[in-house]
Amino acid sequence: MTVPPFRVDIEREIDLVEELARLVGYNEIPTTLPNISMDYPERDGLRQLRQEAASMFVGSGFYEAINYSFVAEKHCDMLGLGEEDSRRQCVRLLNPLTEDQSVMRTMLLPGILENIRRNINFQQADIRLFEIGKVFTYRSAEQQPGERYQLCAVVSGARYPASSPLYFSEEYADIYDMKGAVQRLLQTLRFQGKSGDITFQAVDRAGDASSSAAPECTCTCTYADTGLSLRIMDGENQLGLIGKLSKQAAQAFSIKQDVFFVELELDALLELPTIEKAFTPLSRYPSVKRDIALLVPESAAAGDLLQEIRAHNKEHVVYADIFDVYSGKPIDEGMKSVALTVTYRSDEKTLDDATVDGFHEKIVNALMTRFGGRYREGKE
Repeated sequence: MTVPPFRVDIEREIDLVEELARLVGYNEIPTTLPNISMDYPERDGLRQLRQEAASMFVGSGFYEAINYSFVAEKHCDMLGLGEEDSRRQCVRLLNPLTEDQSVMRTMLLPGILENIRRNINFQQADIRLFEIGKVFTYRSAEQQPGERYQLCAVVSGARYPASSPLYFSEEYADIYDMKGAVQRLLQTLRFQGKSGDITFQAVDRAGDASSSAAPECTCTCTYADTGLSLRIMDGENQLGLIGKLSKQAAQAFSIKQDVFFVELELDALLELPTIEKAFTPLSRYPSVKRDIALLVPESAAAGDLLQEIRAHNKEHVVYADIFDVYSGKPIDEGMKSVALTVTYRSDEKTLDDATVDGFHEKIVNALMTRFGGRYREGKE
C-alpha cells in the first residue's frame, strides 16, 4: 500500500488501522472486553511465613532485632558448645573488618544475648526480643555454605513490662511465657504435625536436646537448663527448642538475670501441613461442664492428660483444660493433684445428665488406667 504524499500523518501501521476503522465505521466493529486473568502470582511460602511470624511476635509485645550475620567465633565457647558440635564449623571470612565479625553465624541466639547485655547496661532490664534470619552451615571448601532460616526469641525480666503495678502484678517472666508465644504462633498459622499433634517434651538429661531440626546438624543444647527445657516435636522430628539459659552461658555473656529463649527452624515449619479455614455455625444446644480431680504420678505430663481426654471422645468434648495442680502435704510423695475441667456438647441434641455422666465416667476411667491415677481421699 502506497500512502499519498499529502497524508503526512500516516507513519505507522496503526495509522492505517485507524483509517480503515473510520471508512468501515466504528459502529461496525464488535465490542469485546479485554482478557484479564483473575489469578495472582504465587507468593513465596517462606517469605510469607517470616512476615506472619514477625507480625505475630510483634503483636505479642516483642521487638524485632536485626543483627549482623558476621559474629565472633568465641560465641561457641561462651555457649559451651561441644567440640563435635557442627555449629563450631563456621564459615570464616577472608578479610573480616574486626575480630568480632570474623565468621558467619550458625545460630541466632548469641546475637540476641548480646542485645540483652547491652539493654541491661542501659538499665532496660525488661526485654522481649525476636529475630528472624539466616544461619550458615559450612559444607566444604568447594561448596557454598548451606543457608536456612531460623526464628529465635527471648524474654527476660518482668512479665508485664512498663505496666502499672496497680493493675498488673510484679511477676517475672518464665518458660511458660515463651511456650505460650510458640503455641500462639502455631495456632495462628494453623500448623499441625505430620504424625499427629505438635507436642512439647521435657528434656530429661543434659545433652539430650538438639536445638536444631536441620538434617546436617549434629548438635546438642548444652547452654539450656536441663530442668527447664522443652523440645518442640512433630512425632520423632524436632522443630525447635524452648529453654532457660544456663547459668554458665549467662555468666559468659555478663547477664545476671534469667533468660528464656526459643529456637525454631522455619524451613521445618514450612513443610508442616496446615488446617484449612472452615466455618462452624454456633451450636443451638447448651454445653455441660464437669470437673475432674485426680491424684497422678508427678511424671504424668499435663499435655498427655489433655490429649487423652480429647482423643477419647472427639465428638462431644469441645473443651478441656487444667485449672489447678498441687503437690505437697497431705499429697503422697511422688504424686500430684491435678484438677481438670471438661466441656461436653452435642450439635444434634441436648445432652441430659445421664448421658454426660456416662461420657465423663469413661474419660475418668481412661485417665486412671493410663496414668495410674486415683481419686483424692474422700472422693471415692
